[in-house]
Amino acid sequence: MEKKERKIQDVITAMYEKYRLTQRINEVKLVNAWEQITGPLISKHTTKIRMQGKTLYVRFDSAPLKNEMFYRRFSLIEAINRELGEGVVEKIFIE
Repeated sequence: MEKKERKIQDVITAMYEKYRLTQRINEVKLVNAWEQITGPLISKHTTKIRMQGKTLYVRFDSAPLKNEMFYRRFSLIEAINRELGEGVVEKIFIE
């Protein structure tokens, strides 16, 4: 009988795909890295972060910051994908 050897990362990735955990794992990674990605000021005024598919929904408690983040959303998408991997976030809705 021949054994198939696989890397542990491949096994974990296959498990995530089988149980459809990839999106939830990406959301948890994003929440944990949010302050590093955006900085302490923006992180402090962020009240809610959630992902649905490849769309990120972010809520802020400051109207001027909400407006600023609306204009910076494309650079934020680039920063998130640089941190978490290409294609994790495709759209951002500022709430």
